[in-house]
Amino acid sequence: MARLTNFPWHSLILGAYPVLALMAANVHEAPLEDGVRALVFGLALAAILLWSARFATKDWHRAGLLASIILVGVWGYGHTYSILKTLGELGLLLARHRFLLPVWLALTLVLIWYAWKTAPVSTATSRTLNLVAIILLAFPLFSLSNFTIRGLLARETEAIDVQSSASEDAPDIYYILTDAYSRQDVLADFYDFDNSNFLGQLKDLGFYVADCSLSNYPKTRLSLTSSLNLNYMEELGITANDQLDVFFRRIRNNVVRKTLAAEGYMIVSLETGFYWTEWPDADVYFSGAAGGPGFWRLSGFEALLLQTTVARAVTDWQKQETESPYSGSVSGGTPQEHYNITSNALNALDGLGAVPGPKFVFAHLLIPHGPFVVDEQGNFTNEDRPLVEAHNAQLVYLNKRLIEILTNIIEEASGPVVIILQGDHGGPGTQQSIDRMKILNAYYWPGHQEQLYPSITPVNTFRLIFDTIFGTEYGLLEDLGYYSTSDDFFDVTLIEDDNPACISP
Repeated sequence: MARLTNFPWHSLILGAYPVLALMAANVHEAPLEDGVRALVFGLALAAILLWSARFATKDWHRAGLLASIILVGVWGYGHTYSILKTLGELGLLLARHRFLLPVWLALTLVLIWYAWKTAPVSTATSRTLNLVAIILLAFPLFSLSNFTIRGLLARETEAIDVQSSASEDAPDIYYILTDAYSRQDVLADFYDFDNSNFLGQLKDLGFYVADCSLSNYPKTRLSLTSSLNLNYMEELGITANDQLDVFFRRIRNNVVRKTLAAEGYMIVSLETGFYWTEWPDADVYFSGAAGGPGFWRLSGFEALLLQTTVARAVTDWQKQETESPYSGSVSGGTPQEHYNITSNALNALDGLGAVPGPKFVFAHLLIPHGPFVVDEQGNFTNEDRPLVEAHNAQLVYLNKRLIEILTNIIEEASGPVVIILQGDHGGPGTQQSIDRMKILNAYYWPGHQEQLYPSITPVNTFRLIFDTIFGTEYGLLEDLGYYSTSDDFFDVTLIEDDNPACISP
């Protein structure tokens, strides 16, 4: 036992700690399994460095010190670079790879030389460093354990009651969520974009367009949780005291999905790159990152992890945007991967019309939301363009592609079809305004257009559909829009539409 406590475990811990710490920091943004490969790599790197240093020095304690110094040099560069960028003008001056990288490498080499040649090392050195490393490791392990335990307990307490009675001619139901798709008046005023041609094409196909629709919430997490569970946050028991993982559970394990699955519907879902809106346990799940090199393709988490290492200097010099499309998030991966996921999701959706039903298709499309990686022809672009120009280019392509897809779904269906085409919130750049709440909301529901109305909001979408098709008794709720900023989801303001055409007399 004495030998085990004297062993330089700190080196192996430092191989695992950076991965576990990033997993804990992003536990609500990336599945834990995305960190497994990186964790194995970190431990393997630490073990190789420790064994090599032991072979060179013939001393486990000195070898441990050497290996830990190298690991800090590898893992710490990206964090140091990011911290310097937040320290004002002096930090920005120092946060230049051409300056920081040589200094960082020189400092690491000096410390390696000192640890190899002159540093006094002993059993006490290893014990002290082991204690420090264990204390560091305790923080991410506690966070990850707490997250896992909460999820297990929630499965027992968040039971969902469903009510339905499907008929033999139950229709296929498509819920196509176009992320950040604004209403026509916002597109005209904010983006100088005339969307009348697209809306006219929808109407020609038989869609009802709710011209005065608002989202119930301004963020995807809240909006989807509400629409898929047919209620508002307060009624769902979700408060500011809840952790973010409550949205992940309620989006994946929701009333709409459970209701339709209980009636024999095949559940179909598509990869989004944002794991909290993905249903990989669906009956049919389309992975949208095809075109990547399989095992060797970095996940969004791994791309972000790479940015914390000394490899950041190389990726920045190559001008590869390996950070997430949303600041602070690990989801979505590189721009090229985001493009692949979006493009392949559209292609998968286009081929579902002929698939026998009844089926429920949940398609969360991360477009026209950024990153803006699609041009007007649907090609990949990484060009730096003004927000409005980049947004409108994606919208031009999306509109064209959607008309093709919706036409094919309707023409290829062997039975009745219901299609909901809906934005979850307004477009980029509208975060600080109630324009954020004004969304596209269109329904293909032949024979039932008289039940729809211009101000219907997502919370009532499936209430109305289920009551009509399955004979449930949910009834309609008051259509409300709760506006909040990204800083505080639950500091909400009840809003009213300010478009004169949408104000009730």
